[in-house]
Amino acid sequence: MTKSDAIRLLKETAWFADASNDFLDVIADKMELHAVDDGYVFVEEDEIMTHIFVIEEGTLSRTKKSNNSKLTRRQSLRNLSKLDRRNSLQEESVLIDTVQGRGRVTGLLHNIHEDTKAYATVTSSGPAKVWALEGKAFQSIIGTNSKFALQMMQAMSHELRGGSRSLRALMKKVKGKHRQGKEGEVEDSGKTCRVLCYDATSWVTEGFQPAIESFNKEQDDGYAIEMEFTTERLSESSATYAAGYDAICLFVNDTAGSEVLQTLSLMGVQMIAMRCAGFDRVDTKAARAYGMTVARVPAYSPYAVAEMAIALLMTVNRKIAKASNRVKMANFTLDAGLMGMDIYGKTVGVMGTGKIGQILCRILNGFGAKLICYDVYESDEVKELGGTYVSKEDIFAQSDILFLMMPLLSATHHTINESVLPKLKKGVLLINTSRGGLIDTAALLKGLRSGIIRGVGMDVYENEQDYFFQDWSARHIEDPDLVALLGNNNVVLTAHQAFFTQEAVDKIVSTTIDNIRDFHLKRLTGQSHPNNCIPAVES
Repeated sequence: MTKSDAIRLLKETAWFADASNDFLDVIADKMELHAVDDGYVFVEEDEIMTHIFVIEEGTLSRTKKSNNSKLTRRQSLRNLSKLDRRNSLQEESVLIDTVQGRGRVTGLLHNIHEDTKAYATVTSSGPAKVWALEGKAFQSIIGTNSKFALQMMQAMSHELRGGSRSLRALMKKVKGKHRQGKEGEVEDSGKTCRVLCYDATSWVTEGFQPAIESFNKEQDDGYAIEMEFTTERLSESSATYAAGYDAICLFVNDTAGSEVLQTLSLMGVQMIAMRCAGFDRVDTKAARAYGMTVARVPAYSPYAVAEMAIALLMTVNRKIAKASNRVKMANFTLDAGLMGMDIYGKTVGVMGTGKIGQILCRILNGFGAKLICYDVYESDEVKELGGTYVSKEDIFAQSDILFLMMPLLSATHHTINESVLPKLKKGVLLINTSRGGLIDTAALLKGLRSGIIRGVGMDVYENEQDYFFQDWSARHIEDPDLVALLGNNNVVLTAHQAFFTQEAVDKIVSTTIDNIRDFHLKRLTGQSHPNNCIPAVES
């Protein structure tokens, strides 16, 4: 490999794509290519990051030890070929993320300043070709040539979108959190927890702002929560907005994967306060590795969700939406297209009998329906109501109406799928107010076309994150499955509003504030937090 190969590679990176040829020539002159085998350790967690790495071929894995233990053998690039590989890793590590693809760069930000420690252990996953640039050489290059330094600043502003906003947030934190001492020293008051609330629509700001003002007035010791709001959802591009905040507040469609969490941790964020019960979009293992606390609102109003499930059932069964639209057009006729069925005497299946499922069973009992249930944990309350627990196959085969009230787990993902369709009682009504991923949408559409599924009421959709809680009325929906659902007269779809009652919102707001207080003021972190949702380390 030659210097020209290094220059071509640099031009394919996000950081150096727009750099001048002079700049690239100087950098390439200092780079060395290393062809390594599987398991090769480039740098260990908590070691000084001495090099910038640019991938030509292969994948690098970044792992982190929850107990911050060290590898038993230290190494440097000078003896690169003599490194032990995976057998050097004596204790189990958590995989944070992978860096793969030609032109991907890692370690650059660490080498802006000297003696910055590596945030994770970097190893090769399979054979790899990686170019290495010594950090001190890079610092010298941009430190002695102002034109090169300016180009690097321009690249950073482009790569770290939202950087100016992050810097403003960081400066605000520094100014707000510290006060001037008598001798001119800066003292940390530590009495204000700064929170950035992502995906903040009107109900969020209208709910949280007065509640936080009231909470702050009640504090006698000067403690306060300061919450700011952004309509942006959390993603890789918006994670830098959180610079300078102690915590962030997320909703169901914010994405907190491993790379996002790494950015948040580097920005100083120590807590994620979920303003919902679900947390399937948070990589909790990565959060644990970064020492972050993740807390949720385990229950707000189970009655709201159960009652919405009944509302969807009645709307689908009695063709309420279709009938209302016809009447508004002055069509007052009746025909078979509006005919429903009595719930009384029908066999109703409930899959998932947790708190919400139990309340649903209580409501269904009032209809005089035959109640059958499926859950790995049977409820005595449901049994007292007359509910009978059956196998999964039996609940599919017997149910005239089937409610999905389960959490979304690997075991429950696509509970309704193509292989299940032949097992369902023909003409079943399907209701889902839990999680969209419980239903394979392609199978659902097939079941509707065949008549196996007579109708469906859905408050959730497995690919809802790109659409729900946003106004798409003037835009083109590109998801063909969603378009098919919207155009089907036997489908009633609402946009994740089952929780949305005044009582539920009040509970979400108050519990979220309590979660933040418990973390920041009472120092209840990790597993000690009462609403923690990070799994314990397996022994």
